[in-house]
Amino acid sequence: MAGHETTALALTWALYLCAFDPEVQDKARREVRAHLGLRTARVDDIMHLPYIRMILDETLRLYPPASIISREAVGPDTLVGHPVEKGRNIVIPIYALHRHERLWDAPNAFRPERFAKPKEIPRYQYIPFGDGPRICIGMNFSFQEAVIILATLLARFEFDLIDGATPRPEMILTLRPHNGLWLKVRPAR
Repeated sequence: MAGHETTALALTWALYLCAFDPEVQDKARREVRAHLGLRTARVDDIMHLPYIRMILDETLRLYPPASIISREAVGPDTLVGHPVEKGRNIVIPIYALHRHERLWDAPNAFRPERFAKPKEIPRYQYIPFGDGPRICIGMNFSFQEAVIILATLLARFEFDLIDGATPRPEMILTLRPHNGLWLKVRPAR
């Protein structure tokens, strides 16, 4: 699951969100073509594609593939005023955290620009890969892979929604679109 399914799901949701917001898709295509033309993106291109990265961050905020994680308390603690005993399992609902109205302005809106200055986002407000000693070891590779693939696809193709084919998120180990995600794909102009 790790390293393949999670990155594939992030890309699936990113393409859906780009189809949902053609202005975002067009802006991303302009960025990619200005830097790459129509060639395939490479690792050394990633730093020149900040808007693609913003799209992926916003996608992971709205549709984190690992939308729930759990941790075992290694000692007694207090969490939001509640005592936590050693050995107690704590569930962290990342999907809910990433859409919490106290943490995000218009939390259900797709706004890649939220991540224009990622260092200004408080550390535990955005945790699509977890955090701490058990943070996903594949995080950096996953982002590199996703930026390369998304940039290459958006340079060459346009993605549009299909009427009546709105995806419904479903949690089965990972957050995936129930019955798949269907889009119209055509060569980009």
